[in-house]
Amino acid sequence: MLQALSRFNLATSLPFARRLPEMVRWVVFPVLLLATPLSGREPSGSVQGPLMVDWRSAGRNVQPTCVDIKAEMQLCHGIGYNKMRLPNLLGHDSIAEVVHQAASWVPLLNVRCHTHTQLFLCSLFSPVCLDRPIYPCRSLCQQVKQGCEKRMKTYGYPWPEMFECERFPEDDDMCISAHTRSRAPNEEGTVTSDEKCTVCNQPDTYENILDHFCRSDFAVRVKIQKVRKARLIGRKAKILKGGEKFLKQLKRPVMTLEPMQSCCQKMTSSSTDNFLVMGSVREAKVTPNFIMPWATKRSKSFKNAVRMFKKLNCSDSKLPQSLINAALTSSDPFYLPTSTSPQPTSPSTTTTTSKTPKMRQNRKKTSNFVLG
Repeated sequence: MLQALSRFNLATSLPFARRLPEMVRWVVFPVLLLATPLSGREPSGSVQGPLMVDWRSAGRNVQPTCVDIKAEMQLCHGIGYNKMRLPNLLGHDSIAEVVHQAASWVPLLNVRCHTHTQLFLCSLFSPVCLDRPIYPCRSLCQQVKQGCEKRMKTYGYPWPEMFECERFPEDDDMCISAHTRSRAPNEEGTVTSDEKCTVCNQPDTYENILDHFCRSDFAVRVKIQKVRKARLIGRKAKILKGGEKFLKQLKRPVMTLEPMQSCCQKMTSSSTDNFLVMGSVREAKVTPNFIMPWATKRSKSFKNAVRMFKKLNCSDSKLPQSLINAALTSSDPFYLPTSTSPQPTSPSTTTTTSKTPKMRQNRKKTSNFVLG
């Protein structure tokens, strides 16, 4: 692979270059990157527009180095390789700056809007240390955008213009692809034997639970009495959301599983087992999209999320944003803003002063995504 990279023309391998400052305003979005295929052949003679120019021609005189990916970089630590290239592909030239900027995107990763969000992010934040920078393929960007754009808009963040997927190289060029990539156990809260079975294999992250709560018509703590064909029959339900509109359907719920969710039919509870179930109600049909064992004693993130349910008013988009943001940034996870009508949280911006004057001139502020 290194021999192939040495033949790769640097002048056509960098899709940002002169317009790099524009690209670093936004970054959206456990992988084994080294197991990820570098798609296809060497680049063809046609380059992908004016962005594909030599990094060095953009006035960057920083010599690339290899540094350790520190444990405090939660976004990418433990992804399958230990060293990353600096400057990275977003123009960050110190590990401290990378750690600071990447931290704001961990909540979005934990929403699990797409299987490859971490692959996409870390290919830019902590590129693997090779003699040439390798960018994500256009198809990888498109997949992540398709999975995450709608969820981002829910919290007031549009997909950034500078991350339009046309800016990345085609899959037949040298780039990072999502095809046939290896997957770490339990990654993204799914089971490798049946990727379609997601309802009963949800990650118990704080952000994912709250995200489902706000997007669901109902939420109940319930015992599952029996499973009959594609129906879950519940008993002793405690309604956490939706009781005003769907009391009749939720008091003793009979929930219909989608055909691809047959794995949930294995779920029957003992006399003491409870489950958190969330989902939609359409014409009296109760369909779960989230089923998880009640784990307040085993999971801190689960316990914290459940305690936030009573404080969220999901009909007001401003309120859940403010509350989630407070819970993620405060030392007290149950801190509430004093205002009852908080203003929407705008993307925060930070700038790290570079030791190189040209770097300071070329870099724009990077917006941080905070779920909430």
